[in-house]
Amino acid sequence: MTEKVTKLALASRLIVLVVQLMANGALPEHKPDVFRMPVSDEPKGCCEWIDKLVQRCFGGLRHWDGEYFLHIAKNLYSYENTLAFYPLYPVVVRHVAQALELVGLPLSPDSILLLVAIGLNVWLFCESANLLFQLTHRMFNDLNKSWYAALIYCFNPATIFFTAAYSESFFAYASFSLMLECLKPTDHFRFLRLGAALAACLVCRSNGLITVGFPLYFFARQLLVKSKEGTSCWQMGKMVLTILGALGILHTYYFYIYRLYCLPSTTAIHPKHIVDYAEERKYLISGRGSEGSPWCQYTLPFPYTYVQSHYWDVGFLRYYKWKQLPNFLLALPMLSFMHWHCYDYLRDFIRSVWAKVTPSGYRELVKEHITFPFVLHAAFLTLICTVFVHIQVSTRLLASATPVFYWFAADHMPKTLAQLKLRSKAGALFIWCTTYSLVGTVLFCNNYPWT
Repeated sequence: MTEKVTKLALASRLIVLVVQLMANGALPEHKPDVFRMPVSDEPKGCCEWIDKLVQRCFGGLRHWDGEYFLHIAKNLYSYENTLAFYPLYPVVVRHVAQALELVGLPLSPDSILLLVAIGLNVWLFCESANLLFQLTHRMFNDLNKSWYAALIYCFNPATIFFTAAYSESFFAYASFSLMLECLKPTDHFRFLRLGAALAACLVCRSNGLITVGFPLYFFARQLLVKSKEGTSCWQMGKMVLTILGALGILHTYYFYIYRLYCLPSTTAIHPKHIVDYAEERKYLISGRGSEGSPWCQYTLPFPYTYVQSHYWDVGFLRYYKWKQLPNFLLALPMLSFMHWHCYDYLRDFIRSVWAKVTPSGYRELVKEHITFPFVLHAAFLTLICTVFVHIQVSTRLLASATPVFYWFAADHMPKTLAQLKLRSKAGALFIWCTTYSLVGTVLFCNNYPWT
């Protein structure tokens, strides 16, 4: 089955690549006034035609946030607005690209970065599809549901972002890895793998911080369910050290950023085209010390919330404006689907809680409802998407952060695809995923706004 899922995932990525290539050639590219990675005017050498071919074939996958990730991969955090993007994905792309440059490929660094960013995402997407299949099968022991979850994942409504130079595939891979590790019994926890997966979640995306709840919940669940057997202090100590170690890696990144932007002793020498672009766009550039940003004076000097608020106007209900109505309509299918299904599940769970008010009853409840932390996590993310973030990112955020969407969707599917009817819930899911996959790929690769 693993081979079958991998073939499905690869086929879906090939479809995305072909569609974006055709759309790039058929439609004129939109040129919005947004961030673009500044490029040096230096001559590119004798193989410039290969670079043009790479950009012609794959240039549609670098737009919007992809420009930021590729800029970080090449220039690290030279501008303050890039601090909205966490380091794991661009840093891995950077180091793989540097290794390939040493081989002597006849390509410019920019072309190598783009190819590595796309290639890494294709590989991580295939791996995450297999992890989702394994996770679903571990949870429900249902091959049919596991297959449908993987199928919907491969053609999810935000599928373009899992191939473009975005961190969605990496975050899905890290999240599903962590969740799968957490399902193991306490005495079989592989703490090194669990810690690595948790650290990857934390330094991949800002919402990765919420995933700390999974090892905490499942460790506590084991204590409750197997209270008579007991858990050694050594096991508990290893769990604490695992979580603290992962958080320590995250705070190492925070310290690096603080040192880069806030300490007077830190200076940075930037290429001329980086400085010129900063002056043109009025960006704060790193290594300016005493000219640091207001967040440097915070009691806890974490830049993320300041940068999101200052550069993107992210905040509670700030996106609720009439001019954003098209973006609300784009996000409506995902948000309404998740709100309803999470509400339905949690309502039934609360009823079960009231029905079992004894300690033994609660122990049985926790044992039966193993999906509870996953749905609670999904419900919290859905609520955050609804009231805080730019609403159009809800689709890709939820599609990459939680398996619950795929589990709920798989529940609506028939026993076989031959039984699929368009005038049914499964048919509506099929139309939604197919439409968003195709339209989203066409619009995104031509630099038009998309979810």
